[in-house]
Amino acid sequence: MRVEVLGGLERRRRWSQDDKARIVEETLAPGAKVTAVARRNGVAASLVFAWRRQARTSQQVVPSFAPWWLRVLD
Repeated sequence: MRVEVLGGLERRRRWSQDDKARIVEETLAPGAKVTAVARRNGVAASLVFAWRRQARTSQQVVPSFAPWWLRVLD
């Protein structure tokens, strides 16, 4: 188990859009469990569920060259 200690003024970890997309994509694999994916990536499962919900309800126009999982969630 890896523990990340944040020092200074920043108390929360910032996840890049690429990291979020990669983690959400992992949860979409057949047989994947969100809790297992979250644990493996050091993220709270509730946060991963929130990212999945945001990806599903995104109001953005998805171009044809977008990752396949964005097209699937629409």
